[in-house]
Amino acid sequence: MLREFERAEPSLCSKPIRGLRFVIINSLFRKIFTIFSLGLIISGLGCNKSGEIGLSVLPDSDIIGGSYSDTTTLVAYTVLADSLRTDWAILNPLGSYIDPVFGQSTASFYLKFSMTSNNINFGNGFTPDSLVMTLAYNGYYGEAPVPQTIMVFQLSPGFVLDGGSPYYSTSNLTVDPVDLGGAIINPSDDDISISFKLNDPIFTSADSLFATNDAFQSFIGGFYVLFNPMQPGGMLYMDVNSPTTKLTLYYDSTASFVFEIDGESGWFNRFQHTYAGTAIEAQLADPSSGDSLVYVQPMGGTMVKIEMPYITDWDSIVVNKAELVLSVYDDGTLDTYEVPDNLFILGAGDDPVITDQNQGATHFGGTYNAADKTYSFDIARYVHELIHEGRSNDGIYLIVPNNLLTSGSVVSANRVILGGVGHSSLGMKLNLVYTEI
Repeated sequence: MLREFERAEPSLCSKPIRGLRFVIINSLFRKIFTIFSLGLIISGLGCNKSGEIGLSVLPDSDIIGGSYSDTTTLVAYTVLADSLRTDWAILNPLGSYIDPVFGQSTASFYLKFSMTSNNINFGNGFTPDSLVMTLAYNGYYGEAPVPQTIMVFQLSPGFVLDGGSPYYSTSNLTVDPVDLGGAIINPSDDDISISFKLNDPIFTSADSLFATNDAFQSFIGGFYVLFNPMQPGGMLYMDVNSPTTKLTLYYDSTASFVFEIDGESGWFNRFQHTYAGTAIEAQLADPSSGDSLVYVQPMGGTMVKIEMPYITDWDSIVVNKAELVLSVYDDGTLDTYEVPDNLFILGAGDDPVITDQNQGATHFGGTYNAADKTYSFDIARYVHELIHEGRSNDGIYLIVPNNLLTSGSVVSANRVILGGVGHSSLGMKLNLVYTEI
């Protein structure tokens, strides 16, 4: 087998300036450029298209004075994402919908309300009328939602968020089997909330006094909210932590009391994905099928693993730039299924930190370029560590990040299809600019 740097000679199409060398002499007062030799070898009938793309991505200033290659071997395939911590999430996807590529996704959440003051007394013999839940609404993802049936189940007491009891996207709490929902929900674009009456007020005339918030939360441990997964219709974004979200008890014909979300409340998101019959299912079973397309999905869905199996063969170079370029596959639905604003990469081994990210987002990259439908990352330091510092070559994970850039997103449904390593026109590339030593 040829060593990696032997197989990565620049293509004829890349039109390298092989004899042009600049010697830069730095002094305290001036810089003098002396050209020792000029030579231009231009070859190139039957150009390699990927070489042209690579050179167009990198500015000339990155290439002059170094050698260029875009033929480093990459391996990429789709894998299932890990379970994600979702308590205290800043947004709460809610719905069940069928994505034409990613299959069915269901998003739900658990929440509990609080009393804003102690010693609440509704009066002896009060008559509870109804219990209405209101949830702040922040839009939707994908196709415009159709009417969906909301389902609400009461939790057993014991749902506690105190910093030491994390909850994850796969966590499942015990609920009363009686569905308190049943309302048809279909918010319009102008709506800022959805409200629906539970089919049981839960309270009785004997439940008139709550001396403390603990007493109330022992009475109502919380709720599990979801849409009927057997009737998929859309993915909505709710905001549990908004002041708009509340639980209102109506009683004695004209009176009401509001339970709110505050520091003694709690909530977390739960996600489920079904890939049956999709290309993703086939790729999860056979990673080699990821040669053409790979798939990144948030909400604990899928991520892409990228490997560079022969990168340490470049043991006689100094890495000046290493740009990982990812091209978005446009199947004609990008306006409906918008791609993420940003992607992110994490180390797949014991060390998840890619050193280049410490240089800041402008340097590191990952922002979607709508003009050419690409994402790119500068990972020169990471590649240097693999070649010269003995970093374990475990590969990297490509994800839709959370707001802290530490794991996958739990607040967004935006997914993306990317060209795999072997795609004819959207092939994943590592553009290297280097100096031989």
